[in-house]
Amino acid sequence: MLVTTTSNRLNQRWAWGLSAVVAGVALVLGFFFPWAFLGLLLAPVVYWLLRRRCWRRLAVMGRAFPDAWEAILRSRVVYYGALGDDGRKRFRQMVMVFLDETRITGVRTDVDDTTRVLVAASAIIPVFRFEDWEYSRLGEVLIYPASFDDSYRSDGAEPRGTLGMVGTGHLNGVMILSKPALLTGFDITSDKLNVGVHEFAHLVDGADGSIDGVPPGMPAETYREWITWVGKELGRPEGERSHIRPYGYTNEAEYYAVLTEYFFEAPEVLERKNPELYRLLAKMFRQDSLKLLGGAKGRRKRRLGRNSPCPCESGKKFKHCCLRRATRGAAA
Repeated sequence: MLVTTTSNRLNQRWAWGLSAVVAGVALVLGFFFPWAFLGLLLAPVVYWLLRRRCWRRLAVMGRAFPDAWEAILRSRVVYYGALGDDGRKRFRQMVMVFLDETRITGVRTDVDDTTRVLVAASAIIPVFRFEDWEYSRLGEVLIYPASFDDSYRSDGAEPRGTLGMVGTGHLNGVMILSKPALLTGFDITSDKLNVGVHEFAHLVDGADGSIDGVPPGMPAETYREWITWVGKELGRPEGERSHIRPYGYTNEAEYYAVLTEYFFEAPEVLERKNPELYRLLAKMFRQDSLKLLGGAKGRRKRRLGRNSPCPCESGKKFKHCCLRRATRGAAA
């Protein structure tokens, strides 16, 4: 998702190399077919096509991060607040790139800054420690005003209808999220529930073309451990199942997505109740959420009050600093 010095250099070499091949072929063919010399004009086009996304991302990463977005992250995303300076910089850059490349559309509801930033945070948290990650199968996120039914209608949906899903068929490349559920996922912490993180876990899982509960990129040893673990857990009789919420036992894909929520929402509980499973997930996500969020445990149990010191360390009260910017951004 991010362009590093190394990835930029590799992209540049690849672009130069392929454009040179195009130019070379045009020169050779030109000796036999004079019109082939026109192929020389394709070389710079090929170079531009191969470099344009890299250039665009570098430009996006170099922009100033909006104050309103910063306020939203600091006041609503505990994960972001637990990161160090370098981590927060990386997170901000990932937010900007994601929002630059992903359409977020409201369906009978407004999409404000808070909604957009929390969708981006949901996407980034599970892959934050992956060096080179792309949500290549996602083109648009639809935000619904409430839960929805099997026909994607929210007006007559049951109160406990679907809160989020990754589209298939004619909705391939589309994610649907209930706006209230998205907001609640970040407002209520340590409850093992975050619909945004859950649905993006499905996209991580499906990066290899199949949403089957086995995300790509695992080392062989971790892969074997995971397959063995999932087979054992899903084979348990209902009365012998563990502390993982029942929906996780629907199938392998839901088990993985539910555990993703658990790992980032309540890592201290997961590690205490099942250290072996926690260790396995830490290897899969390439991060130690307990170590990261442990220092933020107190903050995870309550929201900032209006009169609390602002978390940006400005010395002002929250209501006079980040809260004001977050509210102004949400109303935009």
